[in-house]
Amino acid sequence: MGKKQTSQIPNILLSVKDASVAISVSSKMVRLLIASGRLKAVNLGKRMTRISLQELTDFAERQGCSVVPPSSSLPFNNDKRERNKKNANAKPETGNVNKKIKCRITPASDIAPEGVTHDSHYTLAEVMSKFNIKYGRLYEIRNRFQLPSVHAWGTTAFRKKDVEKAIAKYDEEQGKAQQEAYYTCFDIMQKYGLGKTQVRRFAETHGVRIKKAKGGRANLYLKADWEAARKKAEKTSASTKAKRS
Repeated sequence: MGKKQTSQIPNILLSVKDASVAISVSSKMVRLLIASGRLKAVNLGKRMTRISLQELTDFAERQGCSVVPPSSSLPFNNDKRERNKKNANAKPETGNVNKKIKCRITPASDIAPEGVTHDSHYTLAEVMSKFNIKYGRLYEIRNRFQLPSVHAWGTTAFRKKDVEKAIAKYDEEQGKAQQEAYYTCFDIMQKYGLGKTQVRRFAETHGVRIKKAKGGRANLYLKADWEAARKKAEKTSASTKAKRS
């Protein structure tokens, strides 16, 4: 089977950047996949890591995705007539494909194992679309919670209850970690009797690290920075000195 695939796919070497574009992940993720041994690559020299199109295609198929290499890496790139001829003769894509994430939204076929239905399972693309997560995050959740999968409708599918449970657990863990490390503006206002503007100005003045809460509507203030800045400010505060004297 491997030899048959090799004969169908041109022997093209892609750069890390082109490979990342082809499967819609970051260059950093591609390097991590190479470092972990999940994706094979060759080193042709300094900053010349290359991945074969065949290897990338095999990897993507195992994840239930398709590869769309950048046009600059394809043969006959400079011959527009040849490219147009190839496109005209190409077979139409089966299933509705989300061009942004390079995975199928609508199944390519009706073939699925017994007991696997659209009521019981999500496809890979459906999980990313429904829960608004990228492939890298889904890959992390899938490995952390050992999500079982099946090959159905020409892609990878997961049981809905497994996906929903894993993502809920992941979100809970992320929220708990965030809560332990950061103050919300309301937390600070309640704990120290400050107004919203005072909180913001103090953080800006003392270099307290800030990040946006999920949804991007509110600021979160790193507890360690806030407490350190508060102690430092108390030592130099005129009102604190007056109370001590």
